[in-house]
Amino acid sequence: MADTRAKRQCSDEQIAKKREKEKERAKSRIYIRKAFEKWRELRRQKGFQSDIQVALFLLDRWVNPVWFF
Repeated sequence: MADTRAKRQCSDEQIAKKREKEKERAKSRIYIRKAFEKWRELRRQKGFQSDIQVALFLLDRWVNPVWFF
């Protein structure tokens, strides 16, 4: 049986609020394009479950580098 519930209409205010949230969110996005495959490979090799873990791992290595001689 088909769902007969009507879709809820968004007000102009709700749409504007949603756009503003998306604009703020877009400020924190990064684009890695060519490095994406390396990113995914590092994530897989280290067994990370999220991109946040990869980012923190890389930042930690940048701030506190481990030097091998």
